[in-house]
Amino acid sequence: MEKKFIGFDLGAESGRCVVAVLRDKRITLHEVYRFKSHNVKHDGGFHWDILAIYEEMIKGLASARKSFGKFFDGIGVDAWGVDYVIVDEGGRILGYPYHYRDERTDGMMEQAFRIAPKETIYSKVGIQFLQFNTLFQLLAEKERKPNLLDLPITILLIPDFLNFMLTGNRKAEFTIASTTGLADPVTRDWCWELIDEFRLPRYIFPNVVEPGVKLGSILPSIAKAAGLDPATPVFATAGHDTASAVVSVPALEEKWAFLSSGTWSLIGVEMNRPLLAAKAMEHNFTNEGGIQGTTRFLKNIIGLWPVQECRRFWHEKLEECDYSALTLAAKADGCARSWIDLSDSRFFKPGNMPEKVIAYLRETDQAIKPGPGFIIRVVLESLAFSYRKAIEQIETISGNKIEMIHAVGGGIQNELLTQLTADATGCALLAGPAEGTVVGNIGVQAMASGAVSNLQAWRELVANSFELKRFDPISADYFDENEGNYERILGGGL
Repeated sequence: MEKKFIGFDLGAESGRCVVAVLRDKRITLHEVYRFKSHNVKHDGGFHWDILAIYEEMIKGLASARKSFGKFFDGIGVDAWGVDYVIVDEGGRILGYPYHYRDERTDGMMEQAFRIAPKETIYSKVGIQFLQFNTLFQLLAEKERKPNLLDLPITILLIPDFLNFMLTGNRKAEFTIASTTGLADPVTRDWCWELIDEFRLPRYIFPNVVEPGVKLGSILPSIAKAAGLDPATPVFATAGHDTASAVVSVPALEEKWAFLSSGTWSLIGVEMNRPLLAAKAMEHNFTNEGGIQGTTRFLKNIIGLWPVQECRRFWHEKLEECDYSALTLAAKADGCARSWIDLSDSRFFKPGNMPEKVIAYLRETDQAIKPGPGFIIRVVLESLAFSYRKAIEQIETISGNKIEMIHAVGGGIQNELLTQLTADATGCALLAGPAEGTVVGNIGVQAMASGAVSNLQAWRELVANSFELKRFDPISADYFDENEGNYERILGGGL
């Protein structure tokens, strides 16, 4: 029997609407609409134009109907973490939601640690300390607008808000809630003790639901606007894009790690329980929610963002500057033997990224070569070294040896980076599917609707549906020989 699902996958650069067809134990994907993730600068801040994104989604639904008819077995939305929309009692939004790259959270971590020690926070929520975590955003909200959180409002993270717009149901799906720094990874609910400690009103947090819960049918107005059957269900899929990506990992063996490669790189392991040990905090690992009670023990690394920013800068200066040309130039340039610390805050923010890379190399007395190929090679090798460190730390903290890395997401299309990752980690790497996030989004819907029996069955289906490419280490010696130099440049590692 054929089943059809709609998956919305929203990223920092773009969003898309994908129709997935399940037939004969295989899945085929059909992208029916793609759009820009609209952002806007307003009142001195950097924001998401969330209603523009919502309008694009309605266009996506209409495109799905045009190509595949009015009947679908489910709709699911995944997106990035931490950012939220403030909604009043009547369902109206109060202003543009802030973008995680807005500067209002500068210094908020230090303020938070004066209220509750870092160790206390980590022991309760187990989340990596990043200055844009929702906790720090809410503290910035209180500082800038002291009375706002006293109003009868609800905060809805991005996929939760879009689910609300589709169904009218205000819920917090757990995988996305776990990115806030305010969710308990053991109870899989809000960490009320921490919320009280930071004097955040309890009523602003909606009830938490597990991924796979049916939120309801689409609103009549949505059905009319898009031409869909009004009985079309909306599921709380794994709302955090990385959680969805991990669902798509076609892992049929043990001792594997995942790498979700895109604007951000998220590397980690799937576990049955959170790891809240001091070593995990020391190395800045995070415990985020997975499906079916699992925990994604992982590290957030900046990913291909510096490459994207380099390309954007050069594209403004040159007519032709695509990613494939930059990757070819980096490959032709050969080993960089110069590296950057990707956790340095300068690389998180938009701007003249090539100059930022060169400035870092000058500050650390490293060799510099002319041309875009060298700069891209520096970034890619630095990413590979970051993955190496993360895998070593995962093995130490978890006590498990990693033998295979499953890489999913758009970043795997950069085969130079994928090979460098295998070389740096010394692990075999299986790349695919590139559309991992939306595949996992659909997988949660398929399991929730009964179309697929369980997670292992879904992963077998994924393995049978997509071409996977294996990368074995071929130049591991380069990373072994230069690890000490890399560590010295970074001052002791990540």
